[in-house]
Amino acid sequence: MKKAPHIILENALDSNMKLYVYIISLFALCFPIVMIFNTEGLFIWIGVLLGIMVIGIAISIWTIKKGFIKTNKGTRICYFSWGVPIFMEAYGAPNKPVLSILKFKKRGRAAFVSVANPEFSEKFNAFCIYLLNEKHTQKKVVLCFKKEKNARLAIDFLLKHTSYREEIYSPDFS
Repeated sequence: MKKAPHIILENALDSNMKLYVYIISLFALCFPIVMIFNTEGLFIWIGVLLGIMVIGIAISIWTIKKGFIKTNKGTRICYFSWGVPIFMEAYGAPNKPVLSILKFKKRGRAAFVSVANPEFSEKFNAFCIYLLNEKHTQKKVVLCFKKEKNARLAIDFLLKHTSYREEIYSPDFS
């Protein structure tokens, strides 16, 4: 069976989201651990299996990456775990045939840090791929990346597998 053309680009979860998955996984592991140490017989093995499942699911969530995949329904945004597509979503918009990369300066706050403390925030550039109408006055975000190289690779993949064209963002309000 031939694999669908796809491109895996960048982690889908930032460091805050990974921390939340880690904390939730620790809480979820409490039940199997209690089950292992406070029961006998078959319930010990059920606790072991539950613990392995929680760890496996947490690792799978930690390794989720975003990218694109070409299917028979069109090109879609796809989330991959260990190179296997696990979730796909359509991104197209009617009357928006143009692709463009826009650069934004963003600031991400560390988890569990007060909002009133801006020195604990992290500054980074975000490179977002947008679908634009002909005059560039309407736009719809497709996907954002932390590295310009990944946004460039995504644009190249989309240009190869769709009928979109790339243009430099220059709105015409006339």
